Amino acid sequence: MTVREFVKDRMACYLVFTGVFLFCIGMGILFQANTEYLIMTGFVMLLGGAITEYWEYHRKNRFYRDLLRKLELLDQKFLITEMLEQPGFLEGKIFENALYEIDKSMKEQITQMENSVREFQEYIEMWIHEIKIPISSLMLMNYNRNIDFDKEKKQLAKLNHYVEQILFYSRTDASSKDYLLKKTCLQDVVNKVLLEQKDILIENRFRIEKEGLDCFVHTDSKWLEFMLGQVVNNSVKYKKEQPYLKFTASKEENKILLTVEDHGIGIPVSDINRVFEKTFTGENGRKVQHSTGMGLFLCKKMCDKLGHELSIESKEKEYTKVCFRFGMNQYVEEVLK
Repeated sequence: MTVREFVKDRMACYLVFTGVFLFCIGMGILFQANTEYLIMTGFVMLLGGAITEYWEYHRKNRFYRDLLRKLELLDQKFLITEMLEQPGFLEGKIFENALYEIDKSMKEQITQMENSVREFQEYIEMWIHEIKIPISSLMLMNYNRNIDFDKEKKQLAKLNHYVEQILFYSRTDASSKDYLLKKTCLQDVVNKVLLEQKDILIENRFRIEKEGLDCFVHTDSKWLEFMLGQVVNNSVKYKKEQPYLKFTASKEENKILLTVEDHGIGIPVSDINRVFEKTFTGENGRKVQHSTGMGLFLCKKMCDKLGHELSIESKEKEYTKVCFRFGMNQYVEEVLK
C-alpha cells in the first residue's frame, strides 16, 4: 500500500476535516478572536491530524505489506491465516476473522469431499469383490457347457442388483434438482417392484400380501422403487421357512405410512440401532453369504434427502418391519406450487 493509495482511500475524511477546520477559522474571524491564537490552534490541529494519519498509515501498511509478502511465499495460500500476526487495528481484526472463517469453511468442505471420495472408493472395492462372484459363476457354467437356466437367472439377478445398487449409490449426493417428486400411487410402485423381483420371489416361494395401497404420496417413484427393491432383497436374503412379505399402507395424522413386513430371521436387539450404518452387516451378516450392509444405508440416506422418514422394527427369529413415512415437507411444497 503506497502513500498515494492511502491518501486517495482517505480523501473523504480529509475533505470533512478541511471543512471543519475552515469553519472553525471562519467562526474565529467572525467573532474577532485573537489572530495569533487562531494561527496556533490551526497549526496544532494540522500537526495532530498529520501525526494521526501517519501512524494510521504506518500500522496498516506494515500489516498489509506483511500479508502480501507471506502470501507470495506460500505455495498453499490457505495457510496464510496461520502465519499472520495479530493486527493492531479494528479493520485488520475484522479482516483476519473473516479470513479465518473462510479458511475454516474451506477445510470443512475439503474434509467432507475427501470422506465422500474415500467412502466411494471403499464401496467400489467391495462392489467389485461381490460382482466377481456371479460373473465367475456364469463363466464357469459357460466353460463347462453345463448351463442351468435357473442358476444362470439367479446369477444374472445378482448382477442386476449390484449394478443397480452402485448406480443409485453414485446418484445419492446429486442435487435435489435431479429428483422428480410427483404424486405417486403406492399400489403402482409396489406392483412394479414385485414384478421386477418375481423370479427370485417365486424361486424362494414367498407369499405376498397387500393392504390399503390404493393411496397417493409425493415422492420420486424411481427412488422409491429402488428402496423397496433393497428391502425385498433383504427379506429374501434373511428368509426362513414359509417366507412371507406384506405391504401395508395406512394414515397417521398428516402422514402416510408404507410398511414392509417379513417373517424372516429378524434382527438381534444389539444390532437394531445400527442397521442404517454404512456396510454394517451385524450378526446376521456373518450368517448369510454376500451381505454388504449397503441396502438399508442407501434407503436411509435417500429418505433423508427426499424428506421422508425411515424406521425399522424387528423381533429376532420372528419378523422385521420397515416403515416409510411420507408427509408434507419443503420438497413436496415446491412440487405443489
